[in-house]
Amino acid sequence: MTRFHNWCRLMGHHPLPAAPLTVAAFIGDQGGLKPDLLSAEVAAIDEQHQALGYAPPGRSDVALKAFAAVHPVEPPRSWTNAEKQRFLQLPYDLQLVMSRREADREKELKRTYGERDRAKQELEALKADGKQNAA
Repeated sequence: MTRFHNWCRLMGHHPLPAAPLTVAAFIGDQGGLKPDLLSAEVAAIDEQHQALGYAPPGRSDVALKAFAAVHPVEPPRSWTNAEKQRFLQLPYDLQLVMSRREADREKELKRTYGERDRAKQELEALKADGKQNAA
């Protein structure tokens, strides 16, 4: 949160309550930070706002779009366009979780399909061998 307060002081903005556009500008200026660090900074901004009864500016559409612009997470390929648009509206940490889970699911499906195909080939080989032995 110190980074945000220092940035606000330099840029002439008020850190509390911060406007969503202020947080979006901060995100854009701090885009060189690792995603986890920037996400933690924005979460701290939101927590401080909520503790004081303000809406969390880091969850605003403009802030989420700013975060997605500097650290994009691709929506799962198998999702519809409407689902992909909804995915892009989710908080960054949830995008990461869902993206990772979907990638793991696809990897497991490929592994399962590979095992199925090998089993089919083995079965066909056994059938062919049984026909040859019967003849």
